[in-house]
Amino acid sequence: MLKALVTVVAVLMMMNMVQSEKEGGDGLLSLKRTVRVTNDLTNGIVLLLRCRSRDNDLGIHALGSGEYQEWTFRDNLAHTTLFWCAMRASNVQLSFEIYSYKTDNLDCDTECYRSFRNDGAYFYIQDQKKWEKRQSWNIPQLHVF
Repeated sequence: MLKALVTVVAVLMMMNMVQSEKEGGDGLLSLKRTVRVTNDLTNGIVLLLRCRSRDNDLGIHALGSGEYQEWTFRDNLAHTTLFWCAMRASNVQLSFEIYSYKTDNLDCDTECYRSFRNDGAYFYIQDQKKWEKRQSWNIPQLHVF
């Protein structure tokens, strides 16, 4: 009898997790998220980018104008998923969070897009379909005659 009860409870829990995923919830099988960091700097400025989490080092990437780096993952069960990047472009060198479950869970369901521009880093708010500036810097735009 106890074995049958445990089996029923386990099946119900699995069904709940699958349903939670279909509804975009935070079940065990949560949605896959894609972080994409795009170099939208002007005048061909190369963006050097190294992103990592506690468990993953995504390596160093040299992104030309319009190029991007992206990776896909699922948030961990403890909801502590965190990726940060060190970047260098022209006269700017910074390190900051590029994805944090705490701050980005509601802003991006599946598309966690980031745009690095001459005046700062912009994060895409997926449900509002708008960009929000979250980091400021000043990379001078070269005027070519």
